[in-house]
Amino acid sequence: MKEDSKKYYLTSLVLLVIGCVDLLRGFLHTFDVVSASKTFAKLDLSFARDNQLTLLGAFGISNILTGLIYILISRKAKNLSPYILTIIPISYIVGFIGLRVSGINATADFLGKYFMLFYLLVCIVTVGIYIYRTKKK
Repeated sequence: MKEDSKKYYLTSLVLLVIGCVDLLRGFLHTFDVVSASKTFAKLDLSFARDNQLTLLGAFGISNILTGLIYILISRKAKNLSPYILTIIPISYIVGFIGLRVSGINATADFLGKYFMLFYLLVCIVTVGIYIYRTKKK
């Protein structure tokens, strides 16, 4: 294994897995949107059903896009993997701040939030390991 490949092995592997997870999320948010909206998002579809499902489906499209981009980067540009894994939690923090500024209290009870917290934790821990290993040399 080349030295460069070794250096980015963990981050590119984690990005590959996250990319596959995003493809799964994209599938659930688009092709199985009604079931996902009830099971994971806990949406009340008794009002504005089509609007809610359309928004969830649009989110699924972006999950498919990010999933494919993450997989591509993890295979073709491994050196970008630690940066992408850093950008992911930063983006979610910016989004959370944006929601708060807009007056939305993101304390909703949906199962997906626990998954997303784990997803973000994996990104942060992986980048931490990468930084530790890089500084150690």
